[in-house]
Amino acid sequence: MISEEILDKVCPVPDEDEEMERIRNELENEGFIINNFNKGGIFYLIIRIFVTIYIEIKTLARTVINNLFIKHADEDWLEIKAPDFGKTRKEAVKAQGYVTIYRNEYQNALQITKGHMFKTLPDVNGKELKYYVLETTVIGAGEESGRVLVEAEESGTSYNLSSGKITISMIHLDGVEAVSNEEGWLYLEGSDIEDIEDFRERIGESWSELAELTTEDKLKNVARKVSGVLNVEVDAQHPRGQGTTDIIITGTGGEATKELLQRVETATSYLKGNYDDFLYKSSTVIRQDISLTIYISKEASTTGVKATAEHIIEDVLQLGKREELNCLYMDDVRYALKKGIADCKRVEFSKPAADIEKEKDVVVMLGSLEVEVLNVGGA
Repeated sequence: MISEEILDKVCPVPDEDEEMERIRNELENEGFIINNFNKGGIFYLIIRIFVTIYIEIKTLARTVINNLFIKHADEDWLEIKAPDFGKTRKEAVKAQGYVTIYRNEYQNALQITKGHMFKTLPDVNGKELKYYVLETTVIGAGEESGRVLVEAEESGTSYNLSSGKITISMIHLDGVEAVSNEEGWLYLEGSDIEDIEDFRERIGESWSELAELTTEDKLKNVARKVSGVLNVEVDAQHPRGQGTTDIIITGTGGEATKELLQRVETATSYLKGNYDDFLYKSSTVIRQDISLTIYISKEASTTGVKATAEHIIEDVLQLGKREELNCLYMDDVRYALKKGIADCKRVEFSKPAADIEKEKDVVVMLGSLEVEVLNVGGA
């Protein structure tokens, strides 16, 4: 927001009582015939109404001035101005992916109808994530397993689950032993509505698209407009030979799906010159296992602390909330645990042994998570 000091210079808002007194003095100096300016008088009330309107208009003018500039514009104003720069805010997207159905009786065909619901176990807050089958699917006789395409109940990155989380079928399926989302189950990344500050930054970088030649910044900004894209890195130093460029995409679910890479390729294809060779690929995702012990007050109950800690850690390591996707700092986790658990005294890590810092084209995500909770002074 533009500083109050600058706004006071370009569009000062007078004090209401001082403005009333100024008007009164001017009228008296001009010999105005009405001289009853006492509160409660009709003329006093008329002037007060006009002064109030004048101040409201000045206040509105300050709001307008502040929102004339991309750097300072509030959320709604920014969305209004963005089309002037050829930009629109990326909308939220529902995640889509494949749930695998495992059968212990597979002599007969199994039909899973459109709208069939699968879900996760409740988290520490009792929230379940639900997914619905998009098209009626038949698993043929003799097939021990099959996949069905599902869509999240709501949009958002929280539905970009790691493998093995979708385990419940809400309707009984004959002969089915288990259901699960396997590794690489995502077909289309779920995403939240674009963060307003990320949107502001992307608008500010619009000038890079005016470059006559295809620059790294120009490629990045065009690729970032695709929903589901969280981050873009460009290697233009001829990684595969003269004229080659690698465009490395991180999706909102981590590793970019083929569908997302195709959409980025479509969005940026017009930037490719006759002799350019673009390669679209996902960033490299590594899963970092975390094992730690939380020590809480000697008298405090350990009930529910483990589940709370797991929820906090998973939240801290969400991709959309991190600035450095290629890093994992243990102090960030410690800070969040001490803030979220009132009786937390200290946190000791078994894994990792030190902070994780990788190259820019690597994304560090949570692998297995082991949390032990002990009282201070306990065994």
